[in-house]
Amino acid sequence: MQSTEIASLQFEGEEVLPDAIARHNRFLDLNSAMAVSNIEHEEIGIIVQLRGGEQVEVLTNLIDVEGDSIEVKGGHLIPIKAILRVEI
Repeated sequence: MQSTEIASLQFEGEEVLPDAIARHNRFLDLNSAMAVSNIEHEEIGIIVQLRGGEQVEVLTNLIDVEGDSIEVKGGHLIPIKAILRVEI
């Protein structure tokens, strides 16, 4: 799925990771992905959980980690709590 399709997605409203260590690792992965994306201009795979439990991978450039969301190419926001993992 490309970043242009993000606007049509309905993300999980609850935290998808079970514990604080997993959430901390996700935060570190997001910051690493942002650096790679901004320096090397490579797309990053972001696996998110949608309402209803479906998991999808979004391929995009990660622009910024801001508060409780990330901003990806096109100015779209993805809530961090819906992100299962990041693939660099």
